[in-house]
Amino acid sequence: MSFQLTLINLVIRWQVKRRFRKNPDIQLLRPMMAQMEPRMSKLPSGIAVEELGLAGVAAEKISAPEARQDKAFLYIHGGGFVAGSPRTHRPLTWRLAKDIGVPVYAIDYRLAPEHPYPAGLDDCVTAYKGLLDKGIAAKSILVGGDSAGGNLTLALALRLKAEGLPLPTALICLSPATDMTGSGESRHSNAEADSMFVEEMMDSLMPVYCPGADERDPFISPLFGDVSGFPPTLFQVGEREMLRDDSTRMAAALKSAGVETAIEVWPKVWHVWQLNADMLPEAREAIAHIVRFAKQHLS
Repeated sequence: MSFQLTLINLVIRWQVKRRFRKNPDIQLLRPMMAQMEPRMSKLPSGIAVEELGLAGVAAEKISAPEARQDKAFLYIHGGGFVAGSPRTHRPLTWRLAKDIGVPVYAIDYRLAPEHPYPAGLDDCVTAYKGLLDKGIAAKSILVGGDSAGGNLTLALALRLKAEGLPLPTALICLSPATDMTGSGESRHSNAEADSMFVEEMMDSLMPVYCPGADERDPFISPLFGDVSGFPPTLFQVGEREMLRDDSTRMAAALKSAGVETAIEVWPKVWHVWQLNADMLPEAREAIAHIVRFAKQHLS
């Protein structure tokens, strides 16, 4: 365990978890992540960013020199369905673009509460179809996301399957929220150990994201979907996260359906620690694992 991990963990508990203890409302994520954006959005020299649309869905395309334009990584950012943007996730996306050697298309999907379910999921489906329309074959597309974006990654695959569209070559899910019923044991047992979240804030999500919807709807809680025929899928999650079991149970469901599945449960890290790659060795190591998995399935 690095010194940086210990220090950043303490800072996150002070700056994030302390605020959620006072006001356990998922919508606090929006001002928090907006405040992060100027620092997180910086890019190193040699990395190009282009704002564009994928069939009308706003996105930014991040590329390194000599990137393979016939391949793509569709990235879906997290933020509790209410916050975040492609810019808040650049410490991760620029590294994926550089190390995998393909453009990363990070989409700026519509957020709740202004645009509740299924608006965000619809944007993911539309953006994926936009990549196909650009002539990029499904076998040359990776799809991945973190937290709410991990949920949307899995829900997107379910939608593509339901619509009879070709699925991407692989899925990458970082601490995804897969079970909106909150039935995973870690939602309770890790409530204190989790560096960011408190148990009560989970109750504030459903009324904002999908008011009146069935929590077991597979497009809302992918854990309850039919995942047979899914592409190879990688999960990374922290051992101490409240959402740990959302990954472990989802991975078990995929394995039971015969899907090639890899799951990494990392000790002592927090929710989507990969975003701290500028400072954290464990984040850069996790990204190296993602890159290896991605290259294996794009080749």
